[in-house]
Amino acid sequence: MKVELKQLDINMTEQEYGMLQGILDGENGFTNPAYNLSYEEYKNWLLDVDNHSRGVGLPKGWIPYTTYILYVDDIPVGYGRVRHSSSEYLETVVGAGNLGYGISKDYRRKGYGNILFKELLKKCKEHGYNEIKLFPLKTNEATIKIMIKNGGKIIGDFKNEKHIISIPIK
Repeated sequence: MKVELKQLDINMTEQEYGMLQGILDGENGFTNPAYNLSYEEYKNWLLDVDNHSRGVGLPKGWIPYTTYILYVDDIPVGYGRVRHSSSEYLETVVGAGNLGYGISKDYRRKGYGNILFKELLKKCKEHGYNEIKLFPLKTNEATIKIMIKNGGKIIGDFKNEKHIISIPIK
């Protein structure tokens, strides 16, 4: 099995677009702004996300972030985002962590979530993190299991809806 994590770029095609349509926006607490966009809107979204990775055109209060696509045997199966830094506002008011990810519905329950998560942890290290905080919905048992399996510890609760999980980055 060939596994590759690629940064999202403006040249992504219908193959990536199709994968993104398999992850509902807000499903399990992870936002997917590309869900239900027309293909033309998707191409504009790619430009926005590419700019956001460089800190350009960010909405007020947002932190630059990079979006990645996970490919298994050259097929896109999921995607994730890593924020370039932490934010007290996101952690204490919004309940949003340093990374998030989703696997397209056709590729779930195959171990790809764990693969993508491990790859995103490597990206966190590249961004200089020593530790990250994550805020999975308490109902998202699959993600919580992956986080714990990869060194996470539940350290708190956010508004009775989410766990707060800390993971040291090695």
